[in-house]
Amino acid sequence: MPAGSPEIRNPAMSKQVTDESPKAFKHLSGPDPLERVYLFYGEDTFILNKLVDAVAAKRFKGKAPDPLSWEVYRASDTDVKTVIDAVRTISMFGGIKVVVYQYIDKLNETELQKIADYVQSPVKAHLVLTATATDGRKKAWKTILSAAYSVACPPLSEYNAADYLKSFSGTVTLTPEAIDALISCIGPNRALLARAIEKLTLAIPAGQPITAEIVEAHVIDTRERNVFELTKAITKRNIPAALEALRVLIDQKQEPIMINTMLARHARMMLLLKIGKAKNLPEQEIKKAMNITSDYALREYREAITHYTLGELYRFHSDIYEADKSMKSKPIPPLLVLSRVLLNLCAPSN
Repeated sequence: MPAGSPEIRNPAMSKQVTDESPKAFKHLSGPDPLERVYLFYGEDTFILNKLVDAVAAKRFKGKAPDPLSWEVYRASDTDVKTVIDAVRTISMFGGIKVVVYQYIDKLNETELQKIADYVQSPVKAHLVLTATATDGRKKAWKTILSAAYSVACPPLSEYNAADYLKSFSGTVTLTPEAIDALISCIGPNRALLARAIEKLTLAIPAGQPITAEIVEAHVIDTRERNVFELTKAITKRNIPAALEALRVLIDQKQEPIMINTMLARHARMMLLLKIGKAKNLPEQEIKKAMNITSDYALREYREAITHYTLGELYRFHSDIYEADKSMKSKPIPPLLVLSRVLLNLCAPSN
């Protein structure tokens, strides 16, 4: 987008894929029997894994899965025939089998069609499929999506991250400012937000409301390296700190694509604030576009935009897009791809 004609939009107005995981969790915790074929799909690997865990909990009544009746395969290293044979093989001692086949979007069309053929006439066993993406234009995908119990699991966005945090209301009380603070420092990432809530429940007496100051003391100011450490280094254009935070995140097995998604969010929030300031928009209108409610959440971004021009932020967002394509389509180490993004971003301005 040319720097001379920026737009400021409310993320809530963009097209959203409905998160169907709450309905699926309700099904898996209820009295209904397990379906013969499930398809859990979306970029949020955290919630995909939670759904697979919920299938295991239902099948084995909360106990550890019986290895005679629970098999897990990945599409990247196991062909479809092996998986279908496993589903059709009767367990002599373990009861009805559950076979998990992960990331089937890695399969070619011929292999995917074999899955489609099976799901139309499944045996009396349970096949759980996962995928980060589907393509409803293709015949095989259309068949799988319609024949399986299919559940869309899109990643959280700024628009629904607050609702996700409110779902913890049965265990903790979060003030609106605390919710803003968590989303601001961590971003809309279910895994990191759930980990932060767990840390807070251990640190705070039961029943005590969690405020933004408590979040800052127990989540932000700890020296745990997380996405906030990375975005803070970006805010200051601190290349050594940014690269070190990235390295630690990779060492902690954080998903590189999710790290890149958090970088995209950080860039988008800076862009929205920078554009709003350039247009002399009222602060309340800018906050509405950024989908935040408190001044606390603006603190980091107010500092960040002083270090970047609008053109630099557009280039940053473009670099993130190219990094996403590289990690999904090219055999380049994610650390190298993301390091290049950070070096381009944090290099001193001319």
